[in-house]
Amino acid sequence: MGGLIAARQEEVKAFNKEHKDTVIGQVTVGQVLGGMRGLPAMLYETSKLHPTDGITYRGMDLFEVQEKGPKTVAGGQPIPEGALWLLFTGELPSESETKAFKEDMFIRGHLTAEQEALIKSFPKNMHPMT
Repeated sequence: MGGLIAARQEEVKAFNKEHKDTVIGQVTVGQVLGGMRGLPAMLYETSKLHPTDGITYRGMDLFEVQEKGPKTVAGGQPIPEGALWLLFTGELPSESETKAFKEDMFIRGHLTAEQEALIKSFPKNMHPMT
């Protein structure tokens, strides 16, 4: 997966270098106060919510993700790791990629005692975006 992500990062860097000064629209105070709805304010590719078509992950609707995504049980629901891989790379993982990704996430999921203490020290009412 690292190669796919690194290649995409280079593509975005090149795009930014070429187009960094291109103006894409105007913004009014009313639009900002209204939540920036409908404004071209951020590049995102991972998922979109369309008012009639619903949610897509990298252009794949949820029914397709449900049908084609990797599953632990035949005929069951797709596993979260497959959807996460799709969001990261734009592709559904192979069986070997799924296995390696799950193992890597398990290893990375361990918190040190310091990290755990830091998280527990946050106020209970702290906003998640803080």
